[in-house]
Amino acid sequence: MPTILVESTVDDPLVHRRFAKNISRWLRGQGVDLNHVITKFVSADPERYFSGPFPLARPGPVLSGEAPAGAEGPAAGRAGAAGGFAFVQCTVDLARTARFRTGLAERIVEELRGSVDAGRTFIQFHEVRPELHLVGSELLAAVSGE
Repeated sequence: MPTILVESTVDDPLVHRRFAKNISRWLRGQGVDLNHVITKFVSADPERYFSGPFPLARPGPVLSGEAPAGAEGPAAGRAGAAGGFAFVQCTVDLARTARFRTGLAERIVEELRGSVDAGRTFIQFHEVRPELHLVGSELLAAVSGE
């Protein structure tokens, strides 16, 4: 049942595939059936997102506290990360523990690292009862008696 929606300025299909594969593997390690993991990427228009009055598209340390692109020192190796951002919505079973949610959030940040600074990755959890998370084929099978 976990459904993960990533709305981001990262439009690289290879990043998307790697993210989906590695998140699915992590979830499998937590006992989740891979067939129930849905990951969706949506392109974000950087000009439509703000932190207060400041556009998130602005390069540099808007939220992350990290040096802007082109900086020297430890922040210099983060090519492509400055200016990118991601809003991640995770729908998970209400019975999942805080430890599970924290572990998933940490894994999400790790998988996006290199494309999105940690300070520009915003993660939100929606907890639902599994019986309220429906799949059309399961509904049709129930109606037809299969």
